[in-house]
Amino acid sequence: MKGKLLTCLALTVLVVLVLGCSAPPTPTRVPTPTITLPPPPPTATRIPPSPTVPPTLTPVPPSPTPTAPRVTPTRTPLPATPKPAVTPTPPRFPDPKGSIAFRITEGGVERMAIVDVATGRVSPFVTIGPVMDLTLDGHGTNAHVGEWSPASSAFAYIFTGAPGAQNVLKVLEGNREVSLYSSDVGGGLSSPTWSSDGKRIAFIKMGARQQSWALVIIKSDGTKCGEKFECLIKFGEGEQYRGGLSWGKENLLTISYNTTQSPDVYTIYADGQGARNLTNLPTANNIAPVFSPDGKTIAFASDRDGGKWRIYLMNADGTNVRAITPGPMDLTPTWSPDGNWIAFASTRGGQFDIWMVDRNGGHLTRLTTVGGTHPTWTR
Repeated sequence: MKGKLLTCLALTVLVVLVLGCSAPPTPTRVPTPTITLPPPPPTATRIPPSPTVPPTLTPVPPSPTPTAPRVTPTRTPLPATPKPAVTPTPPRFPDPKGSIAFRITEGGVERMAIVDVATGRVSPFVTIGPVMDLTLDGHGTNAHVGEWSPASSAFAYIFTGAPGAQNVLKVLEGNREVSLYSSDVGGGLSSPTWSSDGKRIAFIKMGARQQSWALVIIKSDGTKCGEKFECLIKFGEGEQYRGGLSWGKENLLTISYNTTQSPDVYTIYADGQGARNLTNLPTANNIAPVFSPDGKTIAFASDRDGGKWRIYLMNADGTNVRAITPGPMDLTPTWSPDGNWIAFASTRGGQFDIWMVDRNGGHLTRLTTVGGTHPTWTR
């Protein structure tokens, strides 16, 4: 191997010598090619191994206490303030008709006068004198002392000539006047009222010194009822009469009396049977009851409202009691012929005068300014 290397080396030297001794040729410029070298390969950079980082323990938060989800309140719009309901004014009933007889004192004499409801004109009527009226809480019961017949053609009333004298039941018809019945001496009569057919008159008879009383019914023409003059005479059985008697329909009367305490309003049949307490209010006075023209309603006076005397209405069976006047001193109701108005005596003007109001409690109207009590309307 070594010999071959030496032979090759000698041959190489010989060639160089031969070339160096010959004449040099004219050099031809040969463009030197541009050799583009490939970019050196990138130097590999040794990446040091990443240090091992021990894991960080992240603390686990405690489980939260369950909380009810928060509800965002919804704003509820407030309702608009309601406007107060307007109470409709009850329609006015047709204007009442007829006239009202009432008690008045003129020149020291007790009389009955008449007021025309439409015009307000007052006219003298009849003299009655100092007729009996029971005392109740410092004033009279104001039970009526007269009443018109169903056709208003006659007027039944109580008359007396002097204090303590006999009371006399009279009937005035046109220019004719008839005396029908007299009380005992020292006694009295009260509250005459006609049957619906006009053939009988009922009234209250008081004994001497008002120690006894009786419901009496007689014929309006003054004739007898069979063998007796009285069709009925029913004495009270321990009760005290307290004013008021009125004849309705179907032979039913209404009356006020008391048994042990304050007076109540009753109904009773014309034969004296079937008494029924309608008010049953022992803590108040209920007096002067009067039937409406159709017999379905009873008007009466009562002080049940804290001692204020007001006019009340109730059904004929005692239901649906309602006040129609404010008081404080309203007495003796009486009905208009059509049953839509009630007249009564009141002190609201400073003295007793006659006023009227409709059955709903509206359209209060003063009818007299000359004084007046015990009103009774034509029928």
